[in-house]
Amino acid sequence: MKVLILGGGFGGVYCAKRLQKIKQSSIDVELISDNNYFIFQPLLPEVASGTISASDAVTPIRQMLPNVKFRNAEVLDIDLKNKSIKILQGFRRRQHKIFYDHLVIAIGQECNLDIIPGLKHHSLTMRNLKDAYNVRNHILKCLELADVTQDKKLKKRLLNMVVVGGGFFGVETAGELKEMTDRLLPFYKNVRKEELKFFIVEYSKSLLPELGPEIGEYTQQVFKKRNIKIYLNTALKEVSKYNAILSNGKIIETNTLISTIGSAASNLVKKSSLPLKYGRIVTNDFLQVKGFSNVWALGDAAIVPNFVNGKEQYSPPTAQFAVRQAKNLAKNIILKSENKNLRKFEYTSKGSLASLGSKIGVGRVFIFTIKGLLGWIIWRVFYLTFIPSVSTKLRVLFSWILEFFVPRKAVLTESLNKKSVSYELYKKGDVVFEEGMIADGFYIVKKGEFENVFRKTKDGKIFKKIYKAGSHFGSRVILEGGRRTGTITAKKDSEVLKIDKDSFKVLAESFPVLSKYFNDYLPKTFKNLN
Repeated sequence: MKVLILGGGFGGVYCAKRLQKIKQSSIDVELISDNNYFIFQPLLPEVASGTISASDAVTPIRQMLPNVKFRNAEVLDIDLKNKSIKILQGFRRRQHKIFYDHLVIAIGQECNLDIIPGLKHHSLTMRNLKDAYNVRNHILKCLELADVTQDKKLKKRLLNMVVVGGGFFGVETAGELKEMTDRLLPFYKNVRKEELKFFIVEYSKSLLPELGPEIGEYTQQVFKKRNIKIYLNTALKEVSKYNAILSNGKIIETNTLISTIGSAASNLVKKSSLPLKYGRIVTNDFLQVKGFSNVWALGDAAIVPNFVNGKEQYSPPTAQFAVRQAKNLAKNIILKSENKNLRKFEYTSKGSLASLGSKIGVGRVFIFTIKGLLGWIIWRVFYLTFIPSVSTKLRVLFSWILEFFVPRKAVLTESLNKKSVSYELYKKGDVVFEEGMIADGFYIVKKGEFENVFRKTKDGKIFKKIYKAGSHFGSRVILEGGRRTGTITAKKDSEVLKIDKDSFKVLAESFPVLSKYFNDYLPKTFKNLN
């Protein structure tokens, strides 16, 4: 019997782990994931803040599951009728087909940034190791520039940090990053503590709504003392290059917006014939996908009934429940193979905890409310016991102990990932670039209108040019060298497609049609300039 598990998160790994323990010789277990490691996601805010290293937050799947076949591949398609999946693997990305007797879907959800205009263009996320590093590098870059710039408006934007979402992940991200920046500020002599501001935007009426109003109020008071501004009952309405626009009319000028909201079903699930509700796979009490006796789902990917005190509820999409579901599901596969009655999933949460940074934690454990230093200690002990491997436990524990004795390193671990092609949104009056700047890209106007003002013409006049949808700007300095000689300003709310400097140069030099176009366009368009 072939059991195929899709996903290397809590649900998939712990299901494989349990099958590894209880499986019979006749059962072949294989796990497929696009990463060869299991990431302990609750620790990502600490990776971003530099409390622990990336290696402390991950465990190689092959080490966790020595007796389970593992395949590092991308799942392309699920064929429920023929009991098979299609994957891409290897350097040449060849397609393979794998058949199964039982399929376990534990692929979680994907980030959906289309829910708010501009969010996918101008936000950072916290979903994986790459995201955590990008957030850290971005914030350090902001501090570096804020320390030396003489532009007050730019400095304000650089030091305004916005976190969208006041749930567990949003609160922990804001708390950890605020602690990191506070501890690093003594090394940035031209940045005052009161200039560095964090904002949390939360749609509901309380922070950490899952823990109740008492803890939400306590968290708000703690953050207020740490110069973290809270906007409750407030939605993020729109994001542009320089602004976060809120539903209450408030506009926060910022270069940093971190989104912890927006989850949706993966494309793999969407294009399958699996039953969905609220973007998650519908299962029965036994974690079987409705309509299929040999297809199972759990974790964030599934909506799982859970009976508590005789009442049917849905399991929350948390690691605690995913691990319990995994154990129940593994047992049910064995029972199914033996033609025995399946076991219903029933589990009562043991509590939830959150770190607010600065050695302050909050949460509920059973019926007890915990706050302050005790909450922080219990939070760390809980996470430590939850980490799946002994070696990773020891690494994390050592990093936490080291925190008490040595300062954090303000090191840009790698250059920021620059997108070759990206969309950017500008509000009316926003400046794209100014005279004297080094060229960083070529811009194609998708919608809206921009004005280019040159101050150095042959006859001493100011030269102006308007760019509307379908036109472009920024090519001349890239191809001819030097610095920007004009200032581009949005005349109305606008959107552009930006191609980074190096990519544009390669394209313009490699394609004869483009080379000829710009050889004709530039002299004709800018003939009046010095």
